[in-house]
Amino acid sequence: MITDTQTTSARIADLSIALEDGGIAADPVNLLLLAHTATDLGIDSLLISVMVDENESEMARLRSYARVATQVSNRLDQPSVTNVERELQPAC
Repeated sequence: MITDTQTTSARIADLSIALEDGGIAADPVNLLLLAHTATDLGIDSLLISVMVDENESEMARLRSYARVATQVSNRLDQPSVTNVERELQPAC
């Protein structure tokens, strides 16, 4: 999996501003895109599900968003283990 680091980082920054101004429901499209990226990066599925669940409280969703965004940002700064493993495999 290849994640566009700049696009994802920009999305998180834009989403943070939107959420600060309008709450967790301010930008549902970017919230779902972040959820898909977080899933691809192996972030805890419970955090992701709370973040996107419209039946959860605003506070629970915001706290989950904060944790998901932080973990996604941290993982984007690290080299992907799967990409390294692919590079080290001998060609047949």
